[in-house]
Amino acid sequence: MLDLWRYNASSSGPARDLQNGPDCSQSNQAPAQQRCVYEERTLTDEVKAVITAHDATDPLFLVWSMHLVHMPLQVPTAYLKRFPSISDSYRQKMHAMVSYVDDELGEVVTLLKQTGIWNNSIVVFHADNGGEIMAAGICGGNNWPLRGGKFSNWEGGIRAVAFATGGHVPSSRRGTKETGLIAIQDFYATYAALAKVDPTDHKAAAGGLPPIDSLNMWPLLSGHNATSPRTEIQIGDTSAMTPNGDGKTLVGGLIWGRYKLLLGAPDKLYRISQDVRTGPSWPNSSSHLVPLLHSRVCGRKQENGCLFDVVADPFELTSIAEQASDLFTSMLARVDELQQTVYSPVRGSKDKQACTVAEEDYKGYWGPFVDI
Repeated sequence: MLDLWRYNASSSGPARDLQNGPDCSQSNQAPAQQRCVYEERTLTDEVKAVITAHDATDPLFLVWSMHLVHMPLQVPTAYLKRFPSISDSYRQKMHAMVSYVDDELGEVVTLLKQTGIWNNSIVVFHADNGGEIMAAGICGGNNWPLRGGKFSNWEGGIRAVAFATGGHVPSSRRGTKETGLIAIQDFYATYAALAKVDPTDHKAAAGGLPPIDSLNMWPLLSGHNATSPRTEIQIGDTSAMTPNGDGKTLVGGLIWGRYKLLLGAPDKLYRISQDVRTGPSWPNSSSHLVPLLHSRVCGRKQENGCLFDVVADPFELTSIAEQASDLFTSMLARVDELQQTVYSPVRGSKDKQACTVAEEDYKGYWGPFVDI
């Protein structure tokens, strides 16, 4: 949520030399005699520096966590000018930021090919969630035709786009579409398998933490296997910080193959927000719509249950909880079973918020959650 042109007078450490001048901002991208570099440009340059300095004969694992596309909606003016026909300023900035991502990806791919690293590489690009449609559309995201968006468990919130490319990807798989079930945590075991290392976290096991929920997807992605090893995805939720909620981790639903069950939190009266579809153009004249105000009860009874065939009905238009009563009962029982062992790290409470816990108890880190 930081300003992408931000100046911080208290900044210290190795990034100090990359600090922009105090007059640098979205509205002033060329202040006189001051450094003013878009944050994403700085990250891209660092990625390219790592690649350039690397010996192409040695293994390289590089994680590039872009700030884009994310709030705040800020981008170099030159990119805004690429979309003069978009009248909505939020949507225009969102398009411009996506265009910026396209360009920086192109730069890095070109460099990987020039250095020869590309020939034996796997490059995976993925989102962490759907686009944000909150706050009356001012975020500019759009997940049409899917329902909901970021911060919700509808498909628009959790079905994210991804692709795998690189010289190590078999030619027969390039340009094809994979519909097997993959969860974002599966890339951990996948990368570990490619590196020929054990993904088991033995220290965590010694501390009483549950085992990793990650499966090796390379046989699927490479075409050696036709089906995904994953048949189930647990959908996370939390009990709200209310007098009736404790903030603990909840199993908020389940995906079994083509079927998806959603279950709202009891202290939220089983309601799930963002029960909306934005339409192909968003924000638009109906942008007064605030998704948080549109919710649906996804309860434990067949008459108010939320069970969908997300292969035949990816838009989650029609619940089949009453028609498929046995399936609904079985998936609900599985949610209850999983809830018995779900891990809920201490990230704060009503009296001590997560950032305070990190600062005071963990020296600025989110963990450790247990002493080992």
